[in-house]
Parts: sequence; structure tokens; C-alpha cells
Amino acid sequence: MLPKITNSFSAMILAMQSALDLTSPIRYLVLIADITLVVLIAYYLFRFIKKTRAEQIFKGVLFIFGIFILSKLCNMVILNFLLTNFMTYGILILIVVFQPELRNAFEKLGRSKIVDVFDMNDNILVKHSISEIVKAVEIMSLKQIGALIVIERKIKITEALREGINLSSKISSELIQNIFMPRTPLHDGAIVIDGTEILAAKCILPLASEGNVPKSLGTRHRAAVGITEISDALVIVVSEETGIISLVENGKLTRELTGDKLKELLLKKLDRTKSANTIKGIVKK
Repeated sequence: MLPKITNSFSAMILAMQSALDLTSPIRYLVLIADITLVVLIAYYLFRFIKKTRAEQIFKGVLFIFGIFILSKLCNMVILNFLLTNFMTYGILILIVVFQPELRNAFEKLGRSKIVDVFDMNDNILVKHSISEIVKAVEIMSLKQIGALIVIERKIKITEALREGINLSSKISSELIQNIFMPRTPLHDGAIVIDGTEILAAKCILPLASEGNVPKSLGTRHRAAVGITEISDALVIVVSEETGIISLVENGKLTRELTGDKLKELLLKKLDRTKSANTIKGIVKK
């Protein structure tokens, strides 16, 4: 069996070399450009279908494709026959099933500039998320509703999110306000957001030592400083006693912010065109 697999693999490599026609330096450049385009297109498609009903189907197709390659290498006649027919007609079925998603993808591609094709959603989603967050913060500040919002960046805060309750809900100002509302079931927990989706609620943040936070400030501010001491997260705090809005980064508090100033700071610090940071989570205590 092993010699057969080796021979099949060698034959496949030889066939690929013949098809690629690497007979000159120009052909090598063409191959590099070819691979680059394929990777970029695959990346764009994955970005588009991520967190949609097509994502799991896409993973299933990749799995079947892997089995198909294995059947070729091992010369599994029956399995290879079945998968060959599936690969032939299954693509047509997927095109019919996911016709709305494909239409939306081509519409977005047509509306986008070439330089924005592969990150066209990121800045829009970040700005929308920031707007919804700031809107909720401003209203909670006026009503003196205590809140603690942590925006995850490069360093993940998985430990703080493990005890959460799954929500899988679209982010909105109204939902954030409802969760932070006193005496609601989730108001003492944590909200976690990935992109535009609220993933979980009722998560717990580590507290900073009392010596690192002024004694006039309470548990929310200690939690804000605590999480920024072990990560690069940004934390928004709304004081329940005064309604004062604060932003915490690297253990340092910036207090008495207006909604406009908060939005300006968040846009600056979360600008994906200048850094690789992303909005991944919002955590509340």
C-alpha cells in the first residue's frame, strides 16, 4: 500500500510540474502572482462567509476535498468515484443554495475600491460598533447607570470570558443598555463582543490592588485597571454614583470624558488602517 501511495503522490507532483510549465524565470513570476491571487480571493471569500450559515458548509467542503485528495493518493476507486461526482454536481447545488450570499458578495465587490476589497468591512464594522458603544455610554451616563466596557485588542482575555453565558446577538446600543440596567439577570456579568456580535454575558474581570486605584473609586474602576494591567485592552467605565465616563489603558485612567471625546479616542486607538488591533470584546461588571 505504501509504495502505491508514494507512486501516486509522485505522479501527482510530476503532473503539477508539467501543468505549471516552469521553463523560464517569467513562468516563476507568473506562478507567484497566480498563488498570490488565489490566496487573496480565498481570504476574501472566507472573510465574507465568516459567521454566516455558509461558514460551516465551507468547512465541510474543505473536509470533503481533503478526503478526495486522500482517495486519489490511495487509489480508493469507489470513494473516488462518489467524491468526483459530488465535486462535479455539488458545486452547482451550493451555488443555488447560497445564491443570496453570492449576489451580496459580488455587489459589495463592485461597489468597493480595489485597495479596499480585502478589508472593506473592517473599518465600517469598527466605526459602527464604536458608535453603538458611545451612544449607550452617553445614555447610561445621563441616567447614572454603572457600566464597565472592555474592548479587547491584540492580547486575548479568554480567562475573563470563560464563565460567560452565550448570547450570539448583534451589537446594539439598546441591547447594551438593557444588559447594564440594574436588577436585570445579566447586569452583574460581562458582555463579550466579536466584531458586531455579542458573544457572551456575565463574565468576570480580575481586580487591581487597592493601592493602584484611588480610594474614592469603586469596584468597576478596580476591574478596569486590573484587566488593563494584564492585557492591552481599552476599558470604558461609567460611574453609577456620578455618571462620569472614564477610559482606561495600560492601568491609567482618563476621566470626565464627553461622548465626542470618547468616540474620538476610540476611533484613533482602534483604527485598523494604522494598526492590527480589532474590536473583539466588550466586558461589563
